[in-house]
Amino acid sequence: MKAFLALKAGMVQHREVMKEVAASVDGSWVYYVMLILAALIALLGLLINSVAVVIGAMLISPLMGPIISSSLSFTIGDLALAKRTFRTLGISVALTVAVSALVALLSPLKEPTAEILSRVRPNILDLFIAALSGAAGAIALCTKRNYLITSTGVAVATAVIPPLSVAGYGLGTWQPMLALGGFLLFFTNFVAIILSSDIVFFILGFRTSHVEEPQHSHRTRLAVITVLSVLISIPLVYTLATDVARIKNEKRIGRVLRSQLDRELVSRLTDYRYRQEGDQLLVMASVNTVRFLNKPAQKEIEKDLAREVRRPVRLELEQVIVASESQLKDQTAKGALEQAKAPKESPAELAAKVRPLVARVEQELAGALAPCLVGRTTVAFSGDQEPLLVSATLGRDYPVARDERLLLSRLLERALGVPVRLQITLAPMLKPMVFAKDGSLAGQSRDELEVVRHLPEGPAAFRFIVTGPKESGREQSVLSRYLTEQLAVPAQAVTTIKSPGGGGVVTLRVVRNDK
Repeated sequence: MKAFLALKAGMVQHREVMKEVAASVDGSWVYYVMLILAALIALLGLLINSVAVVIGAMLISPLMGPIISSSLSFTIGDLALAKRTFRTLGISVALTVAVSALVALLSPLKEPTAEILSRVRPNILDLFIAALSGAAGAIALCTKRNYLITSTGVAVATAVIPPLSVAGYGLGTWQPMLALGGFLLFFTNFVAIILSSDIVFFILGFRTSHVEEPQHSHRTRLAVITVLSVLISIPLVYTLATDVARIKNEKRIGRVLRSQLDRELVSRLTDYRYRQEGDQLLVMASVNTVRFLNKPAQKEIEKDLAREVRRPVRLELEQVIVASESQLKDQTAKGALEQAKAPKESPAELAAKVRPLVARVEQELAGALAPCLVGRTTVAFSGDQEPLLVSATLGRDYPVARDERLLLSRLLERALGVPVRLQITLAPMLKPMVFAKDGSLAGQSRDELEVVRHLPEGPAAFRFIVTGPKESGREQSVLSRYLTEQLAVPAQAVTTIKSPGGGGVVTLRVVRNDK
């Protein structure tokens, strides 16, 4: 093996490789333009959660060149070359992070995507991948065999530009832990590439004799990089261990839940998840079942889960009642028979039974839509297969979105235990403003305006439109000042509109900024 490696090392044109590396160390304007473009493409791909776009950024990134060059300067002990290389790397890293942070700050997309989150928890496997990729890049550089293709593959495998874009995204969106995770992944790849390519360069005959004044022995340099790799490996091993433990717990929990809840024609597990709460695990599961599982049965499942994961477990079970076609027919026939036998109730008796249901429906809607007022709530029953029709009037000046209506329907279905179809009619949020003789707001209007203090996300999330006839300029000014001075409404959020034929009244509409 020694003779074979010596033969291969003799085939390497050491001086030509060193000359080529030295010529490409100092970044030109083309290098920095390509770096910025790669960083922007990577960031946009991360924000829109596009794997293809992120891979495209890896392909055009020129950052792998300086990293391999720094490894070669480390191997041969060329301190001057190392200074130039690390200066270029420092500028490149700072420029990439700064550009990514600025674009992330200006971008309307702020939520972390799956592509971003996948690059904030590096583990020891990422270190191994980067080490193998660095070795491949060093061999390709020395042998000149398919170097362009190989260097491109190394760039994709190690992915040094997307982690830097993640670090910039974390800084630009004020999420320091995401920034730290992204930079840790980049630094892991950086150290692993240097270590593995340094070993390859040494095997292929690169020595300190190739430079005039080597600064440190190869053993010293290798010891430094090895110690640095070991230090980096500690958090990476910990992350890998926690990820493995999480996957094992997830499988154990799923196995126990399926064994207890997947029963033919009785119940079926539909979803589950868990999270750590102090010393115990909170397991949340959803199940379709033909009859409710009582508390003792749920306690037994908790005990089985605790034995499996070896820690206290609290189970929150969401049960959805379902029935087969035969059961529905039996229930329908039984209900029709009981209805025929039951004595007819008077309208007053029916109203007395329905009134608590209406009150509960109105209470649930009022709690979900606060501080807007809910009134004129009615409940209508149709056939056995039809959902409960709930109608209500909502005092709000902007419409109910489709998603919001769906969430309200599910809230009522969970509270009532029956399917619900929801109809909401909008009414003005505030009555026309009333002013005292001295021109100030009357007490009843000031009381009504207190609702502004309790708007969800605060007054800054809304626009306040003051409307009145041409002759009501003074009243409109009084109302605008009261909103900004007494209710902490931003001045730019208040709009005054003169409307001919306004009936002589001043009104205030409150609408969301995004509407």
